[in-house]
Amino acid sequence: MGIDPFEKRILFVTGKGGVGKTTVAAALAYAARDRGMNVCLVEVAPSPNMRMIFEREIPVYKEVEVDRDLTVLSIEPFRALHEYVGLQLKIGGAARLILNNRLLNYFLNTAPGWRELITVGKIWHLYDMKVKWSNRPRFDLIVVDSPATGHGLSFLKAPSVFMNIIKMGRMQGQTDDVQNMLTDPKISLLNVVTLPEEMPVNESITLLKTAKEELGIPTGITFVNSVYPPLFDEESQASYDELQKDGKAMERLKEVFPDRAKGLLTALESRQARVDQSEFYKNMVLDKIGPPIVSIPHLFPGRVDKEGVQKVAEIINRSIKEGV
Repeated sequence: MGIDPFEKRILFVTGKGGVGKTTVAAALAYAARDRGMNVCLVEVAPSPNMRMIFEREIPVYKEVEVDRDLTVLSIEPFRALHEYVGLQLKIGGAARLILNNRLLNYFLNTAPGWRELITVGKIWHLYDMKVKWSNRPRFDLIVVDSPATGHGLSFLKAPSVFMNIIKMGRMQGQTDDVQNMLTDPKISLLNVVTLPEEMPVNESITLLKTAKEELGIPTGITFVNSVYPPLFDEESQASYDELQKDGKAMERLKEVFPDRAKGLLTALESRQARVDQSEFYKNMVLDKIGPPIVSIPHLFPGRVDKEGVQKVAEIINRSIKEGV
């Protein structure tokens, strides 16, 4: 593969809505945990998917240990802003007094970009946290379930935008720290999740191109999710292909199974079409984006729970070890 994502400190995971982004983020967290790492899984917007995976409520802005060495934190921008102002002023009450000002609240509700900046700033804070009485990081790895592709670029772009606005003072230095975190290949990787379908693949190509060329953000793995594996092995596939060409054999099949042959053949053709589509778009990802790529097979049934996520984690760890 050439990239071991678990050598980094922060893994951002994005992708078009509905591609399984949260599932892959959670699977990465479990894969790292299974390697002995202490992991924080961050969601930047409350999602029912996270609750479904862990089968419990994920309260806003409260660290929840959902499993051994695996903590989930759902970031809410206003709460993050309260914490930030409190840390700067060293007095929590003063922060509440300032931020409860109606005029300031009106400004915050209408001003663009600050939510993204304060959210990425909180991720930097998690990255910078140390274990008490030690210089060891509080978390070995932070996995960020980032916004979907469109909003995801705005999310990642926010620090560089504010760097051009804030030219002096403490906040300039802090914004520089956040931007350096995003662009340092020793710290962060942006990973994208796609389905083997035209629109998600095209959006992934555009996002990664923009991230690399315009934002300078290092990119990692492309996860092609819900790939339909071949129904037959090579020998069986050859036999099935011969059967389809043999008109007499097909007629005989319909005679032997008069009520089922048509449905069976239709199901086989439909499944084969999904297999061919998966292969086509996997090759397109390889051609347009390039390696490393991890293929995640379609899970039956489609609903993903904690057990399903752990299966995906095993696939990820195996792929990385095999260098695929």
